[in-house]
Formats: sequence, structure tokens, C-alpha cells
Amino acid sequence: MRLTIAGKDRTADLGAELSRRSARLHGALSPWLPQHSALSLRDSRDSSDYFDRFCRLVRLRHEVNTGIFHIPVKPGWLGKHVRQVKTLLWKALRYQHDRITFQQNIINELVVSGVDFQNSAVMRKMAGLERKVEQLESELKALRRGRADGKGAS
Repeated sequence: MRLTIAGKDRTADLGAELSRRSARLHGALSPWLPQHSALSLRDSRDSSDYFDRFCRLVRLRHEVNTGIFHIPVKPGWLGKHVRQVKTLLWKALRYQHDRITFQQNIINELVVSGVDFQNSAVMRKMAGLERKVEQLESELKALRRGRADGKGAS
């Protein structure tokens, strides 16, 4: 990691501290593995692969979760007390957040299921159309062979 602030290299004095803090926060803020990041979409080979990856990510990450909630703290005694007040308020109002997130999770689940059903219906329809095209192509080849055989016999 290279850290530049106002054109000056600050990697030596700030880099280690930022790495330590980000490692501590990563588990608290994001329970997801790196391959579950939206950045993994850029590794798609084509539009079909992109859509498959996108649907997988949506299925994995459709849930709103209020359990993972990091309250940042400012340094000093005031920061410590402000964090305690925020924690107390969060606990007191948590039941309201849980009701709202439950409703949102139901909506998210319905949307994800709808996309899955639509995708499977399109895939079935495409497979049927591909079978029909193959059948028509084989009939056309047979018809052409029949004409070629008929002209050669005359």
C-alpha cells in the first residue's frame, strides 16, 4: 500500500496504523469474503457470465442486517461518552429497526425470487428455441440432400 497525502508520501508514518484499523473494522463492517464483492463482476468473461455472477451476489447479499452495526468512536473522554449514549439509543430503538428490516428483507427476498424465476423461464424458452432451430436446420439439410439426390438421378 502506498499512501500519498497532499503530494507527500505518508506510507511510513500512517500506513501501519491505517492497516491495523482497517483489519479490525473489516470483520465488524463486512462479513463478506472478497469474492462476494461487487468488484468481482469485472472478472466476467461475457454478458452471460456477468449476469450469473450478479444473480449470485444478489442472492448472497439481499438481507438487511442490523446486528452488524459499528459505532465509530472519537478519541478522548467525550468520544467515549458519546459512543455510550449512541449505544444506549441504538438498544432502545432496535425493535423499530428490526421491524423495518424484517419488512425490507421480505421485499428483497421476493425480488430476488422473481429475478430467479424470470431467469429460469428465459433459459427454458431459449433452450426450446435452440432445439427448434436445430430441428429446422436438420430438416433443411435433409430437404437439400433430397433435392441434390433427385437432380443427380434425372
